[in-house]
Amino acid sequence: YVVPPPPAPPEPRHFTSTAEFAAMKKEGVFISIGRGVAVDEAALEAALKAGEIAGAALDVYHKEPLPEDHPLWDCPNLLMSSHNADFTDDYFELGWSVFLKNFNTWKSGEAFPEVVDKAAGY
Repeated sequence: YVVPPPPAPPEPRHFTSTAEFAAMKKEGVFISIGRGVAVDEAALEAALKAGEIAGAALDVYHKEPLPEDHPLWDCPNLLMSSHNADFTDDYFELGWSVFLKNFNTWKSGEAFPEVVDKAAGY
């Protein structure tokens, strides 16, 4: 199994590409749970379709949600989730906790502690 760590900002694009997939064992499985832009999706598609690696699991993509016509949908041995691989017993409790914290912050007029940076992609 190959599970690359999420790259730190500024994120390199295609951190995992053709050379990295070629270096994997044929029975290797690639798992991506970090940042979608870190994986060269075309290189992964090629590696899967050519049987160069045994399989892959993705929870993040360049564009989310993944477009219906994206070639990854046709790849063999690919497990895909919709960027929610963290579904745990306390998933909803934690989600509501964050929502209520943000709602109360907004209501009080305070600055949000975690602001989305659209330029950075998160």
